[in-house]
Amino acid sequence: MEDGGDGGACHDGHRLLLEAAAPYTDQIQRSDPRAALDTAARASLGACFHNSVRPDPATGEVAQRRFADELSDMAIAYLLTPDRRNPART
Repeated sequence: MEDGGDGGACHDGHRLLLEAAAPYTDQIQRSDPRAALDTAARASLGACFHNSVRPDPATGEVAQRRFADELSDMAIAYLLTPDRRNPART
């Protein structure tokens, strides 16, 4: 459901993240890889939105690159770590 505002842009960003990660789904160690990708995409988009509304956002190329690298590292760590509550898929 696109509203023509930020909701549509977020939807598009979410879709693009999922499409970019799709070839690597077999490497995800979570019990439900599709749900894990959705969670990682939502968390990344949420962090970006939060950064944009903070009074002290990461600005400038160096700060934005560092922020993106840290978000990427967190998402990869999450996706490559088996579930704590459920056994990892085999």
